[in-house]
Amino acid sequence: MKRNILLFILVLVLCLVLAPYFGNWYNLIDHQYGGWITGEKGAVVFVGFILAYVFLTPLIFKLFGKNNQNKLIGWLVSPVFLLYAGYNWKLLYIPILTAITGFLLAKIINFIISKIKHPQLR
Repeated sequence: MKRNILLFILVLVLCLVLAPYFGNWYNLIDHQYGGWITGEKGAVVFVGFILAYVFLTPLIFKLFGKNNQNKLIGWLVSPVFLLYAGYNWKLLYIPILTAITGFLLAKIINFIISKIKHPQLR
């Protein structure tokens, strides 16, 4: 349990660092104008944080997590999907594809690590 909490904190910290990069990428797809609380730059960072969260949660938890990884990832990422479904359902494919990309990248990294640790003898 402690490990999962630490991994969640790691995901949040990495999201803060990577938010501007993900936000600029998302801004190319759906331009952010800001709102009455934040300006354009704040909106880009917020959307970037959400996309980084959706990408990093499956990636980090699949690489380092233990005990019910898939269930935990589902519970952590589902609020973002609900947010997108309510906000702009036409763009729901973006967080879904981002989460799948994080999941597949973790699977590839785990596969490579397993091949390095246990090379097949000929």
